[in-house]
Amino acid sequence: MNMTLSPAATEAALRDLAPGQALRIAFAGGCGAMGFRLAPAGRAYDDDLRLELGPVTLLLDRMAARELDGAVLDYDPHEGFVLDHPQWGTACG
Repeated sequence: MNMTLSPAATEAALRDLAPGQALRIAFAGGCGAMGFRLAPAGRAYDDDLRLELGPVTLLLDRMAARELDGAVLDYDPHEGFVLDHPQWGTACG
């Protein structure tokens, strides 16, 4: 699993997360409506993948981990956290 956190996302996560919290990313959608929920988490679920990206811990559910390999998590002051992946943009068949 390879995921990147931009400097802006790292700064925002460190600012917004309480000590000991991680940022949990969960898949939320289906064919034609792919999306993800990002929320602070105090603990991991049994099937979460844990990623230590510098000072920030990400927890990804199984579906998010499968879809986000190679993604970049960035932060925009107007939009909040933004996920970008070079493979996105193709429609479900």
